[in-house]
Amino acid sequence: MENLPVEITRIIFIELCPPPTTFPLHEDEPRLLVTHVCSRWRSIALSTPTLWASYYIEFVTFCPAPQSEPIRAWISRTAQSLLSFTFYGSAFEVSPIVSDLVLPIIHRCSLLAFSLNIVTLNRLLTLPPSCYTCFRA
Repeated sequence: MENLPVEITRIIFIELCPPPTTFPLHEDEPRLLVTHVCSRWRSIALSTPTLWASYYIEFVTFCPAPQSEPIRAWISRTAQSLLSFTFYGSAFEVSPIVSDLVLPIIHRCSLLAFSLNIVTLNRLLTLPPSCYTCFRA
């Protein structure tokens, strides 16, 4: 594959690594595996913004909450691509992941989905209307 053009390699990576990325990360996450094959693949993968732009973040009571640093690193790879976030779980709280990571870039979100309890959802609905300008129905 070293003779394949970068554009073709990117298409292969995008097909190989369908969205979304689940956090907390699993060791067999395809995006991570691709970046560990060789320096060329790593460079191509890290410079393919759409590969890193979709997130499924789980909050469950028996697991520690996902840490924001790995998610921040992935967001930094997205350039100006539109982002997609899905938050799921019974243990979800309005965490630093939402307040520190998502709110500052909410204008780039094309999807922001929640599967949460009603109390937590009501807290999120207090965001100002300007936060919703880029969403589609």
